Amino acid sequence: MPEAVTKPLLLLVDGHSLAFRSFYAFSKGGEGGLATKDGRPTSVTYGFLKSLLDTGKTFKPQGVAIAFDTAEPTFRHKADTNYKAHRDVAPEVFFQDLEQLQQILSDQMKLPLCMAPGYEADDVLGTLANRAADAGWGVRILSGDRDLFQLVDNSRDIAVLYMGGGPYAKGSGPTLIQEDGVVSKLGVMPDKVVDLKALTGDSSDNIPGVRGVGPKTAINLLKDNIDLDAVYATLAEVEAEGPKASRGAIKGALVGKLRSDRDNAYLSRMLAEILVDIPLPKDPELGLQQVDAEGLSDRLEDLELNSLVRQVGGFVATFSTGGYGANASSEAEKTPKRSPAKTNPDSTSSIGSAAAPQQGSGEAEVGAIPPLQPQLIESNEALQALVQRLMDCTDPKAPIAVDTETTDLNPFKAELVGVGVCWGEANDALAYIPIGHKPPSELSEATPPQQLPLETVLMALSPWLASPQHPKALQNAKYDRLILLRHGLTLNGVVIDTLLADYLRDAAAKHGLDLMSEREFGFRPTTYGDLVGKKQTFADVAIEPASLYCGMDVHVTRRLALQLRQTLQAMGPQLLPLLEGVEQPLEPVLAQMEATGIRIDVPYLKTLSDELGSTLNRLETDAKQVAEVDFNLASPKQLGELLFDTLGLDRKKSRRTKTGFSTDATVLEKLENDHPVVPLVLEHRVLSKLKSTYVDALPQLVEAETGRVHTDFNQAVTATGRLSSSNPNLQNIPVRTEYSRRIRKAFLPQEGWTLLSADYSQIELRILTHLSGEEVLQEAYSTGDDVHALTARLLLDKDDVSADERRLGKTINFGVIYGMGAQRFARETGVSSAEAKEFLTKYKQRYPKVFAFLELQERLALSRGYVETILGRRRPFHFDRNGLGRLLGKDPLEIDLDVARRGGMEAQQLRAAANAPIQGSSADIIKVAMVQLQAVLLSQGIPARLLLQVHDELVLEVAPDALDTTRNLVVNTMENAVKLSVPLVVETGVGRDWMEAK
Repeated sequence: MPEAVTKPLLLLVDGHSLAFRSFYAFSKGGEGGLATKDGRPTSVTYGFLKSLLDTGKTFKPQGVAIAFDTAEPTFRHKADTNYKAHRDVAPEVFFQDLEQLQQILSDQMKLPLCMAPGYEADDVLGTLANRAADAGWGVRILSGDRDLFQLVDNSRDIAVLYMGGGPYAKGSGPTLIQEDGVVSKLGVMPDKVVDLKALTGDSSDNIPGVRGVGPKTAINLLKDNIDLDAVYATLAEVEAEGPKASRGAIKGALVGKLRSDRDNAYLSRMLAEILVDIPLPKDPELGLQQVDAEGLSDRLEDLELNSLVRQVGGFVATFSTGGYGANASSEAEKTPKRSPAKTNPDSTSSIGSAAAPQQGSGEAEVGAIPPLQPQLIESNEALQALVQRLMDCTDPKAPIAVDTETTDLNPFKAELVGVGVCWGEANDALAYIPIGHKPPSELSEATPPQQLPLETVLMALSPWLASPQHPKALQNAKYDRLILLRHGLTLNGVVIDTLLADYLRDAAAKHGLDLMSEREFGFRPTTYGDLVGKKQTFADVAIEPASLYCGMDVHVTRRLALQLRQTLQAMGPQLLPLLEGVEQPLEPVLAQMEATGIRIDVPYLKTLSDELGSTLNRLETDAKQVAEVDFNLASPKQLGELLFDTLGLDRKKSRRTKTGFSTDATVLEKLENDHPVVPLVLEHRVLSKLKSTYVDALPQLVEAETGRVHTDFNQAVTATGRLSSSNPNLQNIPVRTEYSRRIRKAFLPQEGWTLLSADYSQIELRILTHLSGEEVLQEAYSTGDDVHALTARLLLDKDDVSADERRLGKTINFGVIYGMGAQRFARETGVSSAEAKEFLTKYKQRYPKVFAFLELQERLALSRGYVETILGRRRPFHFDRNGLGRLLGKDPLEIDLDVARRGGMEAQQLRAAANAPIQGSSADIIKVAMVQLQAVLLSQGIPARLLLQVHDELVLEVAPDALDTTRNLVVNTMENAVKLSVPLVVETGVGRDWMEAK
């Protein structure tokens, strides 16, 4: 079964950083280190290549580029002669070693070495990262330099693989630094790193900063001000008010320090800022080439690096076109075996992600990969014998693992290529049935195994697959179920889905089979992407390697099934019942919903697209007229220049990015009343996204065979337990604009049938009432009182409230669930900041148990590392060991939340912790309802089908004569799915399309 393919990954290497790290790891004070018998230095070469290989094996990049500094001065040296002037020149042996390393990287490994005269390697890395992200790559930058943290950008998938401190221990690796990691280490977001250095300076680079300003002061300054410009703008305001004036952190002696070192601060910012758009002498080819295996082996043997000679196959597999796939593997097998040669002396120092080689010890692996010997099923007799073996296995504690191999991730387009099964621990207790591999002439396989006809295999396996009495284990059973369903087969008896089991173990973890195997068993199997080359399918893979790949998948799945069941049982009494009673029964329901799909009115969407196009053109014309400037509304850079430079809008309402000032939706909403161009841009942006994401995209997603869109319901993605959807993402269709509502009009039932929409009313607020035990809210829900009007009356001290005042109550009721503060409440309701604070204070007084419950969840997240839903679903929270993680194991009631909430990005996790039991319980309830509803619809033969689940809403298509029966059944099932201390209420609507039903 293929794994989901993500964007290609580019590994950028900070060449000099890794080279110096390697050199000093094996030498003391620049002396000694690794060398050949005739005295040639090899510390840099060995350490660099070993780290590069280990990083490549871990992250499996599809492209690599290595940046080095040049010998000539950069523009920074010319701007400040003191810049890095205090650094000692590296010993001559370093440069000798570096030169031979660069030759190997370029000549034998075919990796691009990137340098730009007048600039530093950091600028080269910044430029390559920026260009690659624009081109759709995910980017990882391997470096020990914190300066590169300013390039981290989660939204563009740019992260740093940070080699912090000294060489790290064997078996570990660089730390993946994303935005929260930057905050944890530096105290600010990546886009403020440059401003932080402008204030604090950097002694390692001789960057002066502002004298007397340390990290703590600088962080406080940047909390109050978005960047250095804002700091000095605030300073000017303070100085204008008089000598005793203050503003936030700017007060007392700090005023004088900032004033006197203003020039140094701006010089420091210029020196610290990494450029992301420098001219490169030559654009590198980022994709992998073919490693010269024999040449690399010769060079490494000449340098007496025998431990690396033994890993030439790994270099070929990791850094050649095709990755770990068949091409790389076959090339690696061509590497000649060599007799042992003399190597460097033993060393216990370590570099990269492994220690230095020890003579005669071989290379320590993460874990031993089992030498599997899957049985190839080539004849009808062998197939019948296999089926009999499968039918003999009925112990639910020892399920048989099964997996399908196909040609496509889309189950509606995929062709079946093979089936694998595993029934025991022995290396040969598994089998592979090849079905759809390409003919031998196309695969050049000398004596290829025979393949049985598809119909023969399906007929033989059908009774076992359909039997509920024969226990099975699968990884992502929904995919295999859809594949089998497409071929007319039924899948029953799934006692454990390892994907779902691991999701309940830790929803924040990654649940790929290879990663779970590495975590649980210490070895990482080959992935689908490793084996299958670009523009190939599994049918292109020869049968022998395919059998080993599929055999490993089912072997690991079976082991994981046994391991994860024990893990869930050990974690507590509720998780295994949640898996077996909710998540796994939901999987076939979702599979059926995906298989059914929903009709789309394509002609209607074409008309709507034309209308939207005209509206967008009008908005663009209006925006340019209002701004009196010709600009590209789709360009954040041009928009930022217009708003903050040309129009002079308040920069404090934005934040600085690498290309200027941010113009994201949050910023534009703050500026909406500051200039008439802003609401036009906002509307243009919303409608443009609607047009591209839904109106124009939906017709392209209609399957020709069915005439329907078949969205993917993702059961193991969100941290909260909620379902998500993709291809298309129906969870994110906005509801606020007229056009977004009209998109729903394109969703239709079966011809002659009706759509039925059923939506939980205020479910999260009802869950909060149940969990907190707040009596005022419990009474209101039990008596059918209007809770939003009640809240408004309590806050305003009025017996009757208007519709606008009720909306105020609604905003605060739902806002509290998501940790809304006074500032956001004021912005959303139009009240003053003082009034907003007063309302929140009153809310806490009126509903004390609500806030007691929310605060308890924050304390539990800190003290035990997780919070729970009504049904026992856990949401784990992983705090930095040097930050809030120090509170793990503490008495929750003794934790000072006021102190904990000052923890920057980690404090945001506390708000998520308070909300998690509410969102997660909502997810649990609708999942239970879906399972129960589907069972009744099938058992009673009611002509109605579940089509969609969107947040708290279910959408069904129903035959006209079954509408009343179905509506009553849906309402009764949803309202009684889980019993709370307050009633659940479901509102329904019917219509000829989703908009009408909604």
